[in-house]
Amino acid sequence: MEYKNGQVAINPTRHNKLITALGTAVEKGDGTLYKEATSHDDLFDAFRLS
Repeated sequence: MEYKNGQVAINPTRHNKLITALGTAVEKGDGTLYKEATSHDDLFDAFRLS
């Protein structure tokens, strides 16, 4: 994420579920993801690990 000041371009027509996951992500307060409140949490995890 150091390239281009941490910005990522996501194609909204191909990856609309990923955009939803990023928009609905909820943090527990300790830096972990609250998966029950996050839509498509598996896609969010995959994006975060890539």
